[in-house]
Amino acid sequence: MAINIISSKDLYNIVKKTLEIMSKEIMKHGEITGYILYKMLQTEGRHSELELAEYSMIGMMHDIGVIKTGHNGGLVSVETKNVWAHSIYGYLFLRYLSPVSDKANIVLYHHLPYKLHSDIKNDYWRITEYLTVADKMDVYMRMKGHGMEQDYFVKNADVTFSSAALKLFNAAQAKYNILEKLKTGEYEAEMEELFSNVRFSEKYKKGFLEMLIYAIDFRSHQTVVHSLATTTFAVNIARLMRVPTEDLQIVYYGALLHDIGKIAIPLEILEAPRRLNDEEMRIMKAHVMITERILRGIIDDRVLEVAIRHHEKLDGSGYHRGLNGKELNTLQRIVAVADILSALYGKRSYKEAFDVQKIKDIMQEDADSGKICPKITGVVISNMQSILSNFEKQRDETIGVYETILDQYEIIYKNFKQFE
Repeated sequence: MAINIISSKDLYNIVKKTLEIMSKEIMKHGEITGYILYKMLQTEGRHSELELAEYSMIGMMHDIGVIKTGHNGGLVSVETKNVWAHSIYGYLFLRYLSPVSDKANIVLYHHLPYKLHSDIKNDYWRITEYLTVADKMDVYMRMKGHGMEQDYFVKNADVTFSSAALKLFNAAQAKYNILEKLKTGEYEAEMEELFSNVRFSEKYKKGFLEMLIYAIDFRSHQTVVHSLATTTFAVNIARLMRVPTEDLQIVYYGALLHDIGKIAIPLEILEAPRRLNDEEMRIMKAHVMITERILRGIIDDRVLEVAIRHHEKLDGSGYHRGLNGKELNTLQRIVAVADILSALYGKRSYKEAFDVQKIKDIMQEDADSGKICPKITGVVISNMQSILSNFEKQRDETIGVYETILDQYEIIYKNFKQFE
């Protein structure tokens, strides 16, 4: 029987709170767009509740490409200036990193004028057209005075968007009173209920969380494999230490989510070509508190505490709480050691990757000085070659995906520039 450490509702709330930390305005836009799309599809009556939740999640994340492109200027900028950049990156994240790769075109084409749809093959035009209307409807409600005239929907039917999709929105509005629920906030409870009632597979949940984490990491070439490395190392170490199956799940999710707070750290600090100064380090260290803000009250406390204690030290010299060895359990210690191994093994903007012997020496010194667990460190040093070898293939695949995304972005953007 599968162990349900993270529920479908947890997944929804993690995505929501992560995007909120990045930009509350853009998160709200995604949430409302996802809700409108959900009610349109519910009105149409062709999809199961599981499919409704999946499409709603895609709607919620339709602007996730702004993690890579930036969001200076807020929603107005994202929706009116170079709409292709974030659409293409959103498509690429879904296509190469998510469990819904076959549906990535929904996001790629959601800004493409309806009059051009017939020239392009897309198995999901119907959903794309619904997403376009859901997106435009929220933008219209928020952005009057920014180029959208009062009769925008009359003038642009079957030009910018599908009139059939607009007709479906109007039917959904008549049936569910969407606009009033958006005003009162009642829609939020409906979204919570939708995700509370569905059970995404474990593979699906992991896939979406990995996409979210890797999208954050993809902002910087230097951090692109760090979360993958920490997660892989932590699970491998936990297996070597024969932790129970449920604890393996806790280690996996805690390690995967440990740096989610870096969504709020400026790129110039993440990619600083030198060691950080005191003020920059203060900002960087805040990622742990931000991780706690995102995850607290959503996920299992055991996962939360693994995620937010990865910089704590046995001697109390770590952060952000300054805990000591008596307060750190084995799972938390494993992820802390895995994070250090990832940092030492990975290339950084200010250093090359260390060789294996230097990594062993540094880790042994940290263990001898009482900073990290000697027992776990001993397991890592004794099994260093196999631990690193197990990771190498995944690292190369991830770097390959990163480079593919960058290459594909340039190719697709050249094709989309004609529509600017």
